[in-house]
Amino acid sequence: DDVAEPPDSGVAESGFVWRGGESAAMARLDEYMMPGGLGTYHRTRNQLSGDSSSSRLSPWLANGCLSPRTVYWRVKRFEREHAHDARRDGFDHIYKFVFELTWRDYFRMYCAHFGARVFFAGGPAKRRRLWRRDSDAEDRWKSGRTGVPLVDALMRELAATGYIANRGRYIVASYLVHYLGLDWRVGADWFERLLVDHDVCSNYGEWASMAGVAAAPSRGQPLGLKGRGPAAGRGA
Repeated sequence: DDVAEPPDSGVAESGFVWRGGESAAMARLDEYMMPGGLGTYHRTRNQLSGDSSSSRLSPWLANGCLSPRTVYWRVKRFEREHAHDARRDGFDHIYKFVFELTWRDYFRMYCAHFGARVFFAGGPAKRRRLWRRDSDAEDRWKSGRTGVPLVDALMRELAATGYIANRGRYIVASYLVHYLGLDWRVGADWFERLLVDHDVCSNYGEWASMAGVAAAPSRGQPLGLKGRGPAAGRGA
């Protein structure tokens, strides 16, 4: 079977379609700033599909069509307008959304601080590990032919649309790193090649975090920052 090739364009072929430019970005921002959008974020953000499960603003943010500051202040406006029911369901949707937004700034500072080390196998943590390279296993992961239905469905969605939800990215990254034991940079490179919302700092920072090489431990902080893979005793 042929290895999956990147889509010809960055336009999603699923129900949600991104259109370039600031006007389209602002329209989506306004569309999401509703009780059925941002008002459900903490409950829906880990869903793998659904137009309102997350903001889907990342392509516009990554391509400079939309400023994180603009998003932040629009969120604060939503908070003022919906203060009466902001936590009606027991979740702090606004706090969680802003918390996730700030990871973008964090990873920019991460890249600025560590420089080229963010691309090294051992990462900024300088962790020594013999990462495996296996062209067949890598090709099967890329093309969605691992034999694991969820991983395969997500990888085929990525190849067809240039996008998968954040939780889907964690799933396929965890599989590549922790179950196949492959060099995490193979995954980061493939994401860079396909994602319509690719951002160098966030992408390589997230992958290094999954691989446990993002930063040296301090104050009990593990080697990874986010997405540290299966907890001990829970792996398959």
